[in-house]
Amino acid sequence: MAGRPIPAVLKKQMQKATIKHSDMSAEMKTEVIDIISGSIDKFAGPTGVNFENAARLIKDTLDKQYGFQWHCAIGKGFSFDVTSQNGTLMHAYYQGELAILVYKC
Repeated sequence: MAGRPIPAVLKKQMQKATIKHSDMSAEMKTEVIDIISGSIDKFAGPTGVNFENAARLIKDTLDKQYGFQWHCAIGKGFSFDVTSQNGTLMHAYYQGELAILVYKC
């Protein structure tokens, strides 16, 4: 049995990062999503995303733009319980299944 094709609207939406939870300002959310998307796209290849390099680029970019002590986790299956500075936490999904957590201590 063949699966149903994914509607074009859903495909387009899955190509962007979707915020699951964040306490960031609207402007910061937009900037961080752009950083996440650009970093993951940069390290995506035919065998998948190089999570380590993408996470390092996200962390380094956030450190430069918003000050030091940022942390980034990328993966397809993890739970988290972190303490972060107010206004610096984001949990997002990219392309539907890739989870990204960024926060500052």
